[in-house]
Amino acid sequence: MVKSGGGTVTGYGLAAAQLIRIKDSGLFLTVCVDEVAASGGYMCACVADCVVASPFAVLGSIGVVATMLNYTDLMGKAGMHVDEVGLGLG
Repeated sequence: MVKSGGGTVTGYGLAAAQLIRIKDSGLFLTVCVDEVAASGGYMCACVADCVVASPFAVLGSIGVVATMLNYTDLMGKAGMHVDEVGLGLG
């Protein structure tokens, strides 16, 4: 059963890797979702052989947002600029 709106990449990457180990041992892996499997939860569901979800479950990637400092204008100016980069996956 997967029930998650997501979290850290390292945490869900490790969880997905453990699910892959189950599959690699020869077992058929079915993931059930009754409410939500988004972001990292979706990544875990994607490694399964079969996903069974309730009709109103939310499955899929919700995207990633990162903030980066841009020092391009620092030379000659005293200010900094912040860029937000969004990437919608799934």
